[in-house]
Order: sequence, then structure tokens, then C-alpha cells
Amino acid sequence: MKYDNVIDAILDDNCMDSIFLEDEKGNKYEYEQEAVIPYDGKLYAILVDVEMIKQERYDEAGEVFFINEKKGTLDLVNDMNIISEVFEVYDRLIEEKENEA
Repeated sequence: MKYDNVIDAILDDNCMDSIFLEDEKGNKYEYEQEAVIPYDGKLYAILVDVEMIKQERYDEAGEVFFINEKKGTLDLVNDMNIISEVFEVYDRLIEEKENEA
């Protein structure tokens, strides 16, 4: 499915497409969507770097992005406290899902 922007793709629960992002230097990266996590009144996306998975660098593959719906952008989160909290929320959600099964 074609989306108007990357935010629409990420927020669509049915989207299985890769997410392609470009850094300020023009380097392109392919990500797979892992989760959208609400935290502290904001939405964050956990995206998995496809190249890191191919290299079996699993501990480095997951990255957290702030979903800025007003600007229509994804901003890479560098604050380790926020990253830790977002992953903790994600882990709790996974655990709750497993307990329901």
C-alpha cells in the first residue's frame, strides 16, 4: 500500500512495508516496524535496522524514534532515559500479550 508519508505507514497496524529513512548526509536506511509505544503523552516508534539484523548485531538493531505528527517527521531519540523507558513499556506490553495467550 502507498502512504502519503512515513508516519501514516507506521501508524497503520496493517502495514508490513519496510520503512526507509534518510539521514542528514543522504545515507538511506531500511527499517522494519516493531512497535508504536505511547510514553509520557507522546508516541514513539521502535524500528529495527534491517542491515544490523543481516549482520547479526541484534543488540544494536532496535532504535527509538519520536513520532512528531504535527511536523510529519520521525526524530531519532538519543536520550538513554527515554530509550530505556520506551523499551520497558514495550517489554511489559509483550509480557501482557503472552500472559493473555
